[in-house]
Amino acid sequence: MTDATFNLAMLEKIPTWYNYLPQVEAAMCEQDRIDKARWRAGWDADEGGWYSPCGISEFDWEHEYGYPFPEEPGYEEWASAFYHYEKVDALS
Repeated sequence: MTDATFNLAMLEKIPTWYNYLPQVEAAMCEQDRIDKARWRAGWDADEGGWYSPCGISEFDWEHEYGYPFPEEPGYEEWASAFYHYEKVDALS
């Protein structure tokens, strides 16, 4: 995921850069997986972080509500039930 120019620049700053490269690239792949899952689920992002389709910040989503994130197993089943009942509640 990194390119040669970036790796050479990092090598100048950190002589042991190539020792860390596999971990850096693994972290980049994981972040890419999370980003793609959240975009597919209709989440939005800005400089403040991620926001669910109903406007809840990722921090409240996790800490206040304890809901699963789109990148977690079982999210699709949870989301179909959650958003179904949210729509039903809006009709009342």
